Amino acid sequence: MARTGRRTLPIIYTPLHQPHVPRIELSYNIVVDHPEVPERVDVMAKALQQAGHADSFVEPREYPVGLAAAVHDETLMQFLEQATGRLAETDGESLLETPYTISPDTPLAANTLQKAWLASCVVLTGAELLREGAQCAYALERPPGHHAGRYKYGGYCYINHAAVAAHTLKAHGRVAVLDIDFHHGNGTQEIFYETDEVLYVSLHGHPAWAYPRFSGWPEETGTGGGEGFNLNLPLPMFTDNTAFLEAFAQALEKIAWFTPNYLILSSGFDTRAGDPVGAFSLTDECYQAIGEQLAALSVPILAVQEGGYDLEGLGKAVVALVEGLAQS
Repeated sequence: MARTGRRTLPIIYTPLHQPHVPRIELSYNIVVDHPEVPERVDVMAKALQQAGHADSFVEPREYPVGLAAAVHDETLMQFLEQATGRLAETDGESLLETPYTISPDTPLAANTLQKAWLASCVVLTGAELLREGAQCAYALERPPGHHAGRYKYGGYCYINHAAVAAHTLKAHGRVAVLDIDFHHGNGTQEIFYETDEVLYVSLHGHPAWAYPRFSGWPEETGTGGGEGFNLNLPLPMFTDNTAFLEAFAQALEKIAWFTPNYLILSSGFDTRAGDPVGAFSLTDECYQAIGEQLAALSVPILAVQEGGYDLEGLGKAVVALVEGLAQS
């Protein structure tokens, strides 16, 4: 069916994320400035407002943090609560390495759990909007989430927002999670690896050289009841629009096979040419094409912001994707 115009696409955003400011990370045992800065989503919000989406912005609703226990082990949630509480009491600046990290790049501060759950509330608001009839919603939040697994956090992620939303939505139908961030979403894969209720499909830098390096291989297809419900499409360094969209077509085939009632898009722009953390060379035209192809599926879509660290290009990338998703 030919598309006839532009559909309303609510964008969930709050500036209350701004006090979450990781200062440093350890990269190959070298202390460097942290790229996961508040400006990331603020420049995207400004670009979307200037592109004509200002009236689409909505505030997040509140949800109990206990919902995170559906996808994260109780010991991890207790640790995050206790560690951030101690930091608040002692006025400690941050913790880089703990028994629950997968890598020393995700510092804990006094407000970390509060702001990570705020990001989950942004995403859960989007999920609820889909349940209320929206065909698409964009959760513009930080910190990101797809590296946070059942038992550990890392990769700038503390709570897996996409997984929390997927768990909520799967009570109402089949859910597919499509991850287009440059890095494999090891946490999302782990959480749903043994179930056929949630399909996970990821396009990412090959784990032979790209973070997190321990997951994202094509032979990881699920286990037990989840066998066949996990698809990894690792791609070579410097992947361009053509190669990415070819792999994206494979992802769409798998999603069509699954026939989901809801689709969650883990949206990362660290695939964009020039991103300091990624190594692909996608352009904004690619993101618009991705959005248009997803809109054509006629499945309710919740886009969840993951990575993307080039402050000069993030606004253009998100506008291109949203313009594509808004096609009707």
